[in-house]
Amino acid sequence: MNNKTEESRIAYNKIAFEYDTSREGQFTRFYIKELSDTVDLSMGDVVLDVACGNGTLLRELSKKAKIQANGIDISENMIDSAKMRYPDMNFEVKSCYPLEWSDESIDVITVCCAFHHFDNPQGFVNECKRVLKKNGIVYIADPDFRAVARFVANKILFPLSKSGDVRVYSKKELEEIFYDCGFKTVQAYKKGRGVFLKAKK
Repeated sequence: MNNKTEESRIAYNKIAFEYDTSREGQFTRFYIKELSDTVDLSMGDVVLDVACGNGTLLRELSKKAKIQANGIDISENMIDSAKMRYPDMNFEVKSCYPLEWSDESIDVITVCCAFHHFDNPQGFVNECKRVLKKNGIVYIADPDFRAVARFVANKILFPLSKSGDVRVYSKKELEEIFYDCGFKTVQAYKKGRGVFLKAKK
């Protein structure tokens, strides 16, 4: 586990049991709602929420269809919280890279407000392509920074930060990562303070 990943683990362990009322938890509500509104699901889909936190997004998705709900997170306390809240779902303490899933075993992968914490985004996206079934889809929601703010965050703030932030991406940069990994259709859009992406294998 590299330094930024360990910083993320420590930071989220501290706020896990009060996450919903924390500033971070309140910030992510908009992203969770947008994803839960836009993710396409079918009955029986195997869904993997990466960096699942306390399981709120999976709960919202499970209201849309009867799915096989799986969540992974590096924060032990977040996973403990998710297990207590939603005991009928599968939650495990695992890293986003590599994904410990077999080839072509997942229908839908979601990442809500966590992609900017990933220290190996290209590796993660390659793993998504490997574990997704044919026509499987990845959904990403992440904060959208304007160009100057993005530069300052990436070059000055994040290297000094202890919260595990690695890099925020423009809409174009996000699209390019998924195209470079061989996803056949990639759609991204901005809404409110977020950038949202849907990539189909």
